Amino acid sequence: MHRQNDDLPTVARRVTAGKKLLDGVAASVVAKEMGMAKTTVERYSKLLEQGGLDALRNMSVGGRHSALAVADLDWLAQALKASPRDYGFDADGWSNARMRELISRQFGISYSRVYVWQLATRLGVSYRLGRNAQ
Repeated sequence: MHRQNDDLPTVARRVTAGKKLLDGVAASVVAKEMGMAKTTVERYSKLLEQGGLDALRNMSVGGRHSALAVADLDWLAQALKASPRDYGFDADGWSNARMRELISRQFGISYSRVYVWQLATRLGVSYRLGRNAQ
């Protein structure tokens, strides 16, 4: 089953390592193949024993907690499903830059291009962001 978090590079890498461990590959081999510290892979192994691949998927992806509340994230996801014109943009499609501008206007928060892409992915609306649109 595919989950929103699975698209994040850190989670995908963690799950790949976990699958290798479940296939019986030694932690030292997984660490070498994946370019990870052996202690990290051993920690993943313990998590797998406790909760399977879901335990790896549900680990924090690091960084600070979002400054946006759950209601704010819901609002943002709904806004991105509408036209940018509904929010004052002179364009038909969403872009990373427009999403950053919308967040800044609505919530007074500035996020990096990379974080906005991760946020859109987590919200399940990354398909709405044109790759080359300004």
